Amino acid sequence: MKKRKTNKAHAVAGAAKGKILFCDNTLWGLVNFRSYIFTHLMREGYKVVLVAPQDENTVMKAEVPEGVEYRPVRINRCGRNPLDDGRYFFALYHIYQEERPDFVFHYTIKPNVYGTFVAKLLGIPCANMMAGLGYAFQGKRFMHRSILVLYRLAMRQADKVLCLNEENRNVILGRKFCKPDNLFFLNGGEGVDLQRFGMAGFDVVSSGKSVFLMVGRILEDKGYRILVEAVRMLQDRGYGGRFRCAVLGPVDMSYPTHITEEEIRQDVAEGRIEYWGVTDDVADVLKNPDIVMVLPSYYPEGLNRSLMEACAMGKPIITTDIPGCRETVDEGKNGFLVPPKDAKALADAMERYLALTAEEKRALSLHSRKKAEEVFDIRRVYDVYLEILRQAL
Repeated sequence: MKKRKTNKAHAVAGAAKGKILFCDNTLWGLVNFRSYIFTHLMREGYKVVLVAPQDENTVMKAEVPEGVEYRPVRINRCGRNPLDDGRYFFALYHIYQEERPDFVFHYTIKPNVYGTFVAKLLGIPCANMMAGLGYAFQGKRFMHRSILVLYRLAMRQADKVLCLNEENRNVILGRKFCKPDNLFFLNGGEGVDLQRFGMAGFDVVSSGKSVFLMVGRILEDKGYRILVEAVRMLQDRGYGGRFRCAVLGPVDMSYPTHITEEEIRQDVAEGRIEYWGVTDDVADVLKNPDIVMVLPSYYPEGLNRSLMEACAMGKPIITTDIPGCRETVDEGKNGFLVPPKDAKALADAMERYLALTAEEKRALSLHSRKKAEEVFDIRRVYDVYLEILRQAL
């Protein structure tokens, strides 16, 4: 009873509509991808609590937004030890029981699974986001099948399910992970703040060297090695003096397909790439008018954020023709699509861009911004979250 009184006091103090808890497998991902949502919900009168691990041993750190409560929790994101998962389950149970949120949003596989089971035990409504299909959908071993069984059970228990691309929606409905009425399809992904990521105050295309930029975690299946090989091909074709290639993002050591720092240093030393480290202000980096966003990913994407942000800032895009990437490109109008795992096709697309006139490059840039305004506006995502809460509460 005492805890319930405390929650009511919170409501009187400015969270009259209730307490909303967000649970993810990294604080870095939760804050970087969804801080706009937290801010908007607080403006609407909700109290916001984040539950995620803070990785202090890597560059993937994040500052908790002002006014948001943070509850740290330990999780072995990619581990398969059932004891670790059991400890994570009971840690979530303890936190949810203490916080007694009115609603919970879960992201990524383990929070979706264990967080949903905890929420159901405590009678708390929840929604799960199925951002990408992940490795659980790609393997055929007993472990993968076991994860899928748990995942399907958890998704069926969730009150609402969110997905970000057409293929994911088809998988969710085809495998009966949830009822059609409980599914929210965000066809513009998780959206972009079009004011922060805007084109005002800087030129679209300059007369300098083009900068092919890859933004994201530096993983093999994000296409890092494909990009390096494409750069080598372009240099061999004699284009080395006409472009630069840069990579911006963290080395995620906990992920199975991460690229080592040693490999990155070797590629820098050989003149293939520049490594720009990590930033919490991608918008400032994208103001460089020479940048072309390149992402040769074959990772199971939801809807890639770096590509959406690049669209919003008028960047031409070269990416792979896979779900979660292809949605950001209108072929030939704001960029080019290439087959996954095809370095030659990527090099050809980069060469094709270099051959464009300044006016043609400008046209690609302007179409990217137009596409972002029509499809990726964060305000549409606000409406979805508020509608979920309205239905649940």
